[in-house]
Amino acid sequence: MEIDIQNLSFNFKTQNIFENTTVSFAEGKISFIMAPNGRGKTTLLKLILGSLHASQGLINNSAKNNDTYVLFDNLELYKNLTGMDNILFFTNFRYSKLTIKKRAQRYLSEERLSKRVSTYSPGEGKRLSLIIWNLLEPSLTMMDEVTNGLDYESLNILKEDLIRSKNEKIILLTGHQFEFYEEIIDDLYVIKNKKILKVDKGGLKKIYESNFN
Repeated sequence: MEIDIQNLSFNFKTQNIFENTTVSFAEGKISFIMAPNGRGKTTLLKLILGSLHASQGLINNSAKNNDTYVLFDNLELYKNLTGMDNILFFTNFRYSKLTIKKRAQRYLSEERLSKRVSTYSPGEGKRLSLIIWNLLEPSLTMMDEVTNGLDYESLNILKEDLIRSKNEKIILLTGHQFEFYEEIIDDLYVIKNKKILKVDKGGLKKIYESNFN
């Protein structure tokens, strides 16, 4: 399984975001996409997802939409439902409540799962989304600024889960908390001059500064 992008161009209003760029993302890898805000990171994920459409070029994505999980910073959860009911809904009632409680406890307590999401902090909402992701075990995962709102303990749990989950799967990450990402990524890409470029790994902060400052 892979994502293969050929000669991609994308325009938003009068702005040219991507211009004739070619790149691929392989399975079994955690890939990190680096760029300043507004340079196309989230746009790229939406193009891969299919919620945006390229001006020209092809995106061959062998992962099916029902086997893809996308987590953007603005969470799409049902706030009038409990955490447990959100999990049951988004996982299509695949698991028993007992199984969910056991697998969720590293992120949220049973007591918090019983509360409506409207009472959750932003960090709790993010942790609920990560529980759903864990249970779905998708072939393609795309996470944008996933570290926002997570405490130190949750970040360490997430590191373990991402590394464990990458076998035979594609994981695409974007964000700015470089210390977190550089410990787990396999491949590094930068969005520069309207191209998506694969570059050698290293200290992410230095790479960012050398490319964008």
